[in-house]
Amino acid sequence: MIAGLVYQLKVKRKTDIGYLLEDNEQEVFLHNNDCFGKTPIAGEVVEAFLFHDFKGRLAATLKLPIITLEKVAFLVAVEVVSNLGVFFDNGIDKHLLLSKDDLPNDRSEWPQKGDQLYLTLKGKNRLVAKRVFHLEPIKTDLREKEIVKGYVNNIKDEGIDVITLKEELIFIHKTQTRKKHRLGEKLNVTIMKVYQDSIHGTLIKQKEEMIELDANLILNYLKKHREMSLGNSSSPEEIFAQFNLSKKAFKRALGSLYKARLIDFKDNKTIYIGDKSE
Repeated sequence: MIAGLVYQLKVKRKTDIGYLLEDNEQEVFLHNNDCFGKTPIAGEVVEAFLFHDFKGRLAATLKLPIITLEKVAFLVAVEVVSNLGVFFDNGIDKHLLLSKDDLPNDRSEWPQKGDQLYLTLKGKNRLVAKRVFHLEPIKTDLREKEIVKGYVNNIKDEGIDVITLKEELIFIHKTQTRKKHRLGEKLNVTIMKVYQDSIHGTLIKQKEEMIELDANLILNYLKKHREMSLGNSSSPEEIFAQFNLSKKAFKRALGSLYKARLIDFKDNKTIYIGDKSE
């Protein structure tokens, strides 16, 4: 028997503080605290999950976990410990650690309490949570323009991966979002394209609404700095580095602000003139 799996075990006998369970080859201890209101009877077969107790010994519990060595699922983050990682609720009393070694170097990208991450269980001497990066393509009913809820599963240079509760993997290119995200963050994704082996989505809203949001982003910057070297002639790379906007979206937002007489252009700079027009 190994920790991390659910077994059908026979109750051998009762002890002062629990029960001895057995299969054909091994015995394992079930503490009274891990019976959760159940009273096993000698000779009966119980379903038990095996784990390591605080002394590292193999132990049993009648409370079944959400994930095992053979089962993956979403777990909810319950605690962030900066020098260790993030602990997740696996449905039993002992929480699972996702080590800081398996998390991004940027702490702002770590899951926060209440976030959900798609995880599996690993380990021999100690059970720990591990991230799941690859999902087999599955048949999906998702359609273009449909909005679906999902959770950030991976953050890459080219974009983010989101997994839905139906285990559909959606890729969102970096140009299809306006902000940085964190692992486990819940998002409402609009489906752009459904291919045979992949699904692409966006977090960008309708054009008119996005122009307003993008314009406010630039306006807040200009209110703080009064001017900027970026303008219509700036390169897409310069614009994206500063505002995470495409050049097309940037120019639309500038046009909106110029039309509202909040900005002007001078010496290849964009200048805030809102104080004059207010």
